[in-house]
Amino acid sequence: MSIKRKILNLGITTALAVGVILAGITTSRRAANPVCSAITIAIKDSAERQYVTPDELQLQLTQAGLWFIGEQLSKISCHRIEQNLLTHPMLRQAECYKLAKGELRIVVRQRQPIVLVVGDEQYYIDADRRVMPIRASVNTPVVVVSGRIGKQQALGEMYDFVLWLRRNNFWRDNIHDIRVVNPKMIELKDSEHNYTIVVGQLDGAIQRLGELQTLYEDGFEHIGFPQYKQIDLQYKNQIIGRK
Repeated sequence: MSIKRKILNLGITTALAVGVILAGITTSRRAANPVCSAITIAIKDSAERQYVTPDELQLQLTQAGLWFIGEQLSKISCHRIEQNLLTHPMLRQAECYKLAKGELRIVVRQRQPIVLVVGDEQYYIDADRRVMPIRASVNTPVVVVSGRIGKQQALGEMYDFVLWLRRNNFWRDNIHDIRVVNPKMIELKDSEHNYTIVVGQLDGAIQRLGELQTLYEDGFEHIGFPQYKQIDLQYKNQIIGRK
């Protein structure tokens, strides 16, 4: 074999080797920086409430230019996705993860309404003591507060009172409706016994309801519940029944 042919063969072999190396490097880089091939959205608490759907959240991200199918994962900002989703009025938390093989996973949690306020304004107050808008998909049973109530009272002493009701084993199944005649005149509806309970101002109302509970348990449970329309707890150490 001539020297020229040997050099030519060596050059071809070297070129092939370099090509293989470059192809390997390119493949390695692609493997290390895959493109986004799938995006999944999971609503963590959908078994308890269904206020929003994955399709709705996908549409929101798409309209914001944040639906990244085909983009390199390294160029995708999970923080931007999370911040965008948290602008949705029904969401409480949003977390975005980059997974192996180019998958993007989004996990969201919905807000939890506690109180429905029906007055000059209508809105929910959620478990984080934040105003939450009315929406047709929200059908969770809550305590309804109606009448002349402002946001300061609703988010303050009224919210505290509703939390107490929800935690109280005796009253939570009986009282679902609260009427605010004025900030110092509160009425409750005892749905089980069909009584209107006048508690007056909320300051001291828990103690007065405790006294009424004692009367229910130690008195009415044994002799029967009287046919009252109203039970008045406004006055100290007095429980007045009105027919």
